[in-house]
Amino acid sequence: MAYNDTMGSFGRTIRPSVREFEQKEKDRQKRAMERSNAQDLSELESYIHQITGLHHDIIDEIQWAAQTHPDTQQVYQKLRAGDDGTLMKVIKSQQSLSGIHKLGRGLGFSVERGLVHAILALHKPSIVPDFHFKSMPSGKLAEVKMPREKALRIYRTYASSAVLKVASDLLRLVPVGNVVVTAIAPCDVADSRFQEDWPVLSANLLRKSILGMDMPTVAPVVALKAFQHVERFHADHGFGRIVPLMSIPARMSI
Repeated sequence: MAYNDTMGSFGRTIRPSVREFEQKEKDRQKRAMERSNAQDLSELESYIHQITGLHHDIIDEIQWAAQTHPDTQQVYQKLRAGDDGTLMKVIKSQQSLSGIHKLGRGLGFSVERGLVHAILALHKPSIVPDFHFKSMPSGKLAEVKMPREKALRIYRTYASSAVLKVASDLLRLVPVGNVVVTAIAPCDVADSRFQEDWPVLSANLLRKSILGMDMPTVAPVVALKAFQHVERFHADHGFGRIVPLMSIPARMSI
């Protein structure tokens, strides 16, 4: 009888301790899962923010009028006069325009009667992740396929951001009043299983407006609507082929 009383007392003592340990372990696992969820979400959101916030990166403006060297002043006067050869030479000499791998697959330029036209070959739609996270009843995040409409919206935002970035850089490098930027991307072709690169977005961006924007706070798709632009975008199908604001030279290498 004494033995049973002792074991019963021991059981009454140990069970709360076990329950406390189990609860602490559950809490620990929950915190670990929350940290893992937060990290996964943070990494995905950071990447999407990066590809849709390309225009946030602003380069220093070249103050051509403040340059005192005679040769530089001579170049400046030619730029102001809209000399095609000088504009092209200065644009091609700028190192900041050569590192465009974040923006797209290639970047080319043409100059016609003093008007600069930048042609950007966008990355393919696969630059947008094909998954997102869904919260499960257990609290764990599950990786599920991203809805097509959402992926297309992100790709459109990326394209608009890249166009703004190219215009922003150009207008800070050369003293021109405006630039035209045309983006090309893979489009469906009638009677074909394959896609081909065609212009999908073209905008005429004004110096005063672009330089006056607070780029980190700008929504790129909305911002482009303030300028003369051409775009075909369908929520279910994405970009469609357009006729750009300026013609693209047939032999241009991008």
